[in-house]
Amino acid sequence: MTFFSGFLAADSTQQRRRISALFLALTFSFGLTQIWACRYELNPDSMDYLDIAREAAAGHWGAVANGYWGTLNSVLLAPLFFFHLSPERELLLAHLEGILILLVAFFSFRFFLDSCLGTISLHRDAEKAELRSPPEWALCVLGYSLFLWSSLIVVTVALIGPDLLVTAFVYLAAGILLRLRREANLLGFVAFGVTLGVGYWAKAIMFPISLVFLAVSILKVRHWKQNLCSVVAFAVVAAPLLAALSLPRGRFTFGDSGKLNYSSMVSPGGRVINWQGDPVASGVPKHPTRKIAGDPPIYEFNGPIQGTYPPSYDPSYWNEGRRVTFNLRSQLSVIAHHVPPVVDLFVVTQPSLTTGFLFLLFWNSRGFVGGLARRWDLLTISLAIVGLYMLVHFETRFVGAFVVLIWLSVFLSLCLPANKDSQRIAGLSIVALVVAMLLSFASNTAKKIVNGCPESAESHLEMARQLALPPGTPIAVVGAGNFSYWAHFAQLRIVADIMLPDEPDFWRLPEEKRQELYAAFRKTGAQWIIGQPPSALANLLDARWKQVGTTAYYCYSLRP
Repeated sequence: MTFFSGFLAADSTQQRRRISALFLALTFSFGLTQIWACRYELNPDSMDYLDIAREAAAGHWGAVANGYWGTLNSVLLAPLFFFHLSPERELLLAHLEGILILLVAFFSFRFFLDSCLGTISLHRDAEKAELRSPPEWALCVLGYSLFLWSSLIVVTVALIGPDLLVTAFVYLAAGILLRLRREANLLGFVAFGVTLGVGYWAKAIMFPISLVFLAVSILKVRHWKQNLCSVVAFAVVAAPLLAALSLPRGRFTFGDSGKLNYSSMVSPGGRVINWQGDPVASGVPKHPTRKIAGDPPIYEFNGPIQGTYPPSYDPSYWNEGRRVTFNLRSQLSVIAHHVPPVVDLFVVTQPSLTTGFLFLLFWNSRGFVGGLARRWDLLTISLAIVGLYMLVHFETRFVGAFVVLIWLSVFLSLCLPANKDSQRIAGLSIVALVVAMLLSFASNTAKKIVNGCPESAESHLEMARQLALPPGTPIAVVGAGNFSYWAHFAQLRIVADIMLPDEPDFWRLPEEKRQELYAAFRKTGAQWIIGQPPSALANLLDARWKQVGTTAYYCYSLRP
């Protein structure tokens, strides 16, 4: 305890500043190290965001109003394409932008944490004299550790996408909400609505999340006129994006990702990419991709949508006409499927966190329920959003900020003996669990430095270099088009494909049968077919199939 006594000043404001400075350094160090270790990381979602940013940089700013992908992230990425850098540098800069977003999220979280710790003194008078919350400095250290866990492991800073950006708006909105009851000024309510509105520009799911925030504000802060200002501010900021999404489609929509995911993953089912109207109850496609062959199926999509792989660039266009149905059995099955990963996230992933909390709770559980009741606002919002994701599709990166809100709320609700020895033990217990968490962050980072990240696109950069086709060349792929990162790096347009499940059938066909498919591919406007045949079959291909340099890919010219 001597170390912490020397490190922490007696004044609580100084304590917070010193702890904040320490964790700012840790955040920057861990974040930059992970970004460097994962500088080649890419996934299909990231490729589409980069495609949209490239379109915007070319002057087509309407591309950012995409019915499926968030807007703000693409706007922030667009300047990277102004300078026509090499694909390697563009990818590196896109990742380095993540460190800036991480720092924005850090300061948003600091604002939220200060708001949270302010509620301790607000409610301390209402607590019994012999009980009080754990030491403020320990809760501050815990809070920043939770932020690091969320940003580095739960969401991951190395992922090019809007999820870390969303956490910044969630922390900021939650911090403002906590202050509204104490500082019910008009400017605060306007800032609350604006924050939620800008958050919606980051990702469509922030629209229903914002409605939950606004509803909780109305119930918690009973100032009707001021709450109306929050609603109006949110509507004003969200309105341009709502109009940009709704008017071209002739219907109201705040984004189609939730609808399409529910229809595909819950009921009635069926895939989103190259949807042709199956199953029967899923609706009637208005402008689907064109199925031009059936065994194996070939899909063509040469216009009007841009992007490296149009079916994933704007799924809302290709899935226009899709319907959602409710099936209780399917819904319960999806919820049950998501229970294990949710339990794993909250209980298993950080065992020191769970153990430390249970130790403090079993030490003294008096007043805990009352403490939770006082923090019903954050708990209601967080549990509602976790439940919302469990209805459709749950991934840990979706709920990073809400995991932090839940854990911090339950620790703030603990009521422990107020004497000096008990507070010292509580502080040391929290420090112990924080040290264990920091060791897990260090271990996670070290593994990434040694092994790299699981979805590295480094080989795709080499493929793009060795393929050496002119930018804009229309091609067809045999395999997963949305995983063809090399096509994005080479600025090629995939205009037709044979999807991954049907890929083996194509390579097993006799050459005369494949000739019929080549003719179908030629009609799509594609100049090349590119794919990865199994190594056992590669030597049996027609002589016009040429290996791309030293890669595992082969290409076939469709030109005369």
